[in-house]
Amino acid sequence: MLCLTLLMSLSLMAQQRRITGTVMDSKDNSAMIGVNIMEKGTLNGTVTDIDGHFSLDMTTKDPVLVLSNIGYQTLEVNVGNRSNLTIIMEDDVELLDEIVVVGYGTVKKRDLTGSVTSVSAEKLLQSPALSAAEAIQGKVPGVLISNTSWTPGSTPSILVRGMRSIKAGNDPLYVVDGIPISTAPNLFAPGDIESLEVLKDASATAIYGSRGANGVIIITTKKGKKGKTQVDYNSYYGWQTIQNKLELMNGAEYAEYVRESYRAAGQYESVVPNMELDKTLPSFIGDDYTWQSIAMAYDAESNYDSSKVRSSAEWWDEVERTGLITDHQLTIRGGSEKTQFALGTTYFHNEGIYKKQDYSRYTVKLSIDSEVNNWLKLGGQSHFSHSLQQRGYNFQDCWRVNPLGRLYDDEGKPTLMTSGADSQWWNPLQYLEPNAIVNPLKVNRFLGSYYAEIKLPVKGMKFRSNIGIDFYSRQDYSFSSANARGATVNQAKNATQQTYAYTFENLLFYDKQIGDHAIGATLLQSVQRNRAESLSATVQNLPSDNLHYNDIASALEITGYDSNNQMWGLASFMGRLNYNYKSKYYATLSMRYDGSSRLADGHKWVTFPAFALAWRMNEEAFLKDFDKLDNLKLRFGYGVTANTAISPYQTKGVLGKMYYNYGEKYVIGYTSSTLPDKSLTWETTGQWNLGLDFSFFRGRFSGTIDTYLQHTYDLLLDRQLPVVSGYTSVLTNVGKTGNRGLEISLSSVNVQTQDFSWATDLIYSTNKEEIVELYNGKVDDIGNSWFIGEALGVYYDYKKTGIWQDTPEDLAEIQKFNANGHKFTPGTIKLLDVDGDYKITADNDRIILGQMRPKHIINLSNTFVYKGFDFNVVTYGTLGGMLRNATRVNHQSYRNNSVKFDYWTPDNPTNAYPRPNRLYDNIDYETALYYEKSDFLRIKTVTLGYTLPRNLVNKATLTNCRLYFTAQNPFVFTNFTGVDPEGATTTSSGSSRSYPSPSVSSWIVGVNVSF
Repeated sequence: MLCLTLLMSLSLMAQQRRITGTVMDSKDNSAMIGVNIMEKGTLNGTVTDIDGHFSLDMTTKDPVLVLSNIGYQTLEVNVGNRSNLTIIMEDDVELLDEIVVVGYGTVKKRDLTGSVTSVSAEKLLQSPALSAAEAIQGKVPGVLISNTSWTPGSTPSILVRGMRSIKAGNDPLYVVDGIPISTAPNLFAPGDIESLEVLKDASATAIYGSRGANGVIIITTKKGKKGKTQVDYNSYYGWQTIQNKLELMNGAEYAEYVRESYRAAGQYESVVPNMELDKTLPSFIGDDYTWQSIAMAYDAESNYDSSKVRSSAEWWDEVERTGLITDHQLTIRGGSEKTQFALGTTYFHNEGIYKKQDYSRYTVKLSIDSEVNNWLKLGGQSHFSHSLQQRGYNFQDCWRVNPLGRLYDDEGKPTLMTSGADSQWWNPLQYLEPNAIVNPLKVNRFLGSYYAEIKLPVKGMKFRSNIGIDFYSRQDYSFSSANARGATVNQAKNATQQTYAYTFENLLFYDKQIGDHAIGATLLQSVQRNRAESLSATVQNLPSDNLHYNDIASALEITGYDSNNQMWGLASFMGRLNYNYKSKYYATLSMRYDGSSRLADGHKWVTFPAFALAWRMNEEAFLKDFDKLDNLKLRFGYGVTANTAISPYQTKGVLGKMYYNYGEKYVIGYTSSTLPDKSLTWETTGQWNLGLDFSFFRGRFSGTIDTYLQHTYDLLLDRQLPVVSGYTSVLTNVGKTGNRGLEISLSSVNVQTQDFSWATDLIYSTNKEEIVELYNGKVDDIGNSWFIGEALGVYYDYKKTGIWQDTPEDLAEIQKFNANGHKFTPGTIKLLDVDGDYKITADNDRIILGQMRPKHIINLSNTFVYKGFDFNVVTYGTLGGMLRNATRVNHQSYRNNSVKFDYWTPDNPTNAYPRPNRLYDNIDYETALYYEKSDFLRIKTVTLGYTLPRNLVNKATLTNCRLYFTAQNPFVFTNFTGVDPEGATTTSSGSSRSYPSPSVSSWIVGVNVSF
């Protein structure tokens, strides 16, 4: 036993020999402090001291040291039999040599001349998301991504550097694997994407000419890799809970609300509940059950106890549920030196917090790249997705329901009405009955991108042809039973839409290095064709609810039908020249010549020039000795882009159908419905950009600052015409808008030790939009709320300053207004009298209250890593915006329920909301209640992850395994009283949704595995 112990000890001592050494910088052989040194395959490690020295006991037979430090290349050193080492570490220029995708090519990050933000696959997967659009929210300065709805499968709104077009659209162009397409927000799961670039300034987007005015989002999907086949599996599962929902009044609150509305009208002569008076109120006596809900609150002496009022129609508890969200992404990549492949498939499913609302998406992608010989390369990507959105019913629209009634009859079946026969009190549970509401939206999408690339006999020259195919199929179905439509007749809709698009491009590239001069040239010839077909029919009175929308020919009545076929084409020629001298001075010049079938003859073709200059100042002699500076680049550029998002036949004039009786016959005729403008041409944007890229301390502190100024002119806008012309307006090129802004992106590594690191990313942007001219020059269009010098979307209305009070001061003021024809009383809305004439008039007393979009956007991300643990917190917020919170309060207060709100009564002299009044269905100046600041700070995601140790992972034949928990949207801090301050109360055009779906918080567990 003693011998065995001695042998084991000698063996252990042999393995645990001590290694010492010094680590130095390759630039000047100076000692490097704080270098992480790990024994490969173990958790054994140390760091260098102030003199660059280290010592470490080896624990493996053939030890390998892994050295890492910020700003330097990671280095592996075989120890062998040595006991003392001198190690030289080289600068890591990988960050500057990172490849960034730009229009029709790639460049190194150091060589960028335009304003381009790149988001890697790792950042896209930092937090769970349905789409790439959600994943990059807050990660790209100058890009506003807003959740305009929280229903499953909803598409976020995306704006790049503000709105510039009033009518022609502001959506960015999407380019997927080199092929331009119209829409893509929900098409790709983040796991499908290798990198995502946002081209913001015109010097970068002008390469896409007529489609680049609103920015360009380039999506590069994952491709094959040489070497061993790698399998990546990313999955998560989570629960969704309501973060903020509007609380409706219960039975007791509703009862007092109704009484107060009658008191205000002088029709309830008691300041306290009175049983006899209650018997006269229609809201209380719709049926016996409803009356008993009130009567049980009175005792034998007619004393009233509000706590005993029965609330049996609180329908929201019946229609809500805990939502579920799950996602599975599987990617297989590999290949030989000649051929590489990638196969990926994803499945996403989200059950909404309302019953019968859910969304599912399936995708399959195949990518193959093959080097046929030394001069020919072929490849392509095919991507298919299928989504199914069950839209259910927006139960928030049921706010009118009388809570004093009941949801179920004596047999346990849902009643038609919750109370009496008032159609406003329709039972929401009817929408959950089998075959009551069936309205799926099915979308199929196929994208194909294929290429052939030929190396030409001239060195540095190659030719490439791209073919892109985009097939989009949308099937929009809906069915409503008779009960779901108010006990009338059932109704069904069957609508289909198919879009076919192809793009064919030929490109010639030439790259040449002549001494210190680098030249790159690109030539393009491109054609694109798009065809859209649609067919829809709406019918009523089908013989059976079980038919849904599947046999609309069996219906007794056709209520609507339509069909359409549209085609448009685009032809383009482009040339671009890149030049740099000693990787110090850069210039990019481009010119694109586009022709669109949408525009008028003689105005179809326009040229789009652009240029950009860059100067890497850190390469100059006066900064060479400043070793703390890694990169300092100044950029300046200008470019012209355009927008043609109008109807393909707008310049031809459009015919409209007219229905009329011709004798005893019902016939259809056609007449001109729009007046064509034969000179209609492009809506054009010119943009200047000035930028600065910098990096200090071996990349520990880096960032980008951009400022821009853009003007959009020849707006595609309706110009008013005299009615005697037979038309009210004509679409023409009139007006100008402008945008100017500032974007800042900062990254820092605050702490870096052997076991712990802390990194911070801060992104800030501000944008000011303004209308410069309209069709009448510098004259406001009040009817459309378009004002010279103001943002494109503003709220123009009366300003509420409070509620009139029953005080001597307010009564005196009320008398002055009422002497001019008003009917103000204590408890009504007090408005700002702008001109002080004691008359509230639309011409003189409405003002600009605020703008729809925020002026400032900020995103802060902090990432902490301790050994195998990682912790990330992302906060996101906006300032300077306003929303129209059109939640209906005081609407038919004698009849409809409402959200809980602080309304005025003689005993509650609030300044929040006016007194309910039975005499008015709609309160005077009601819209003045709607406008609220939308400033908010949201805790967007909180993620805690753990990566299993490599030695443990290797035993399981894996290469990586990470487990994580994410709280998504757990908190929001705001004074906005509606559902959500991010924009879920309005559509993208600014119109109001009175009762949108509640915002949700997601609680997610997930895993990332590679093998």
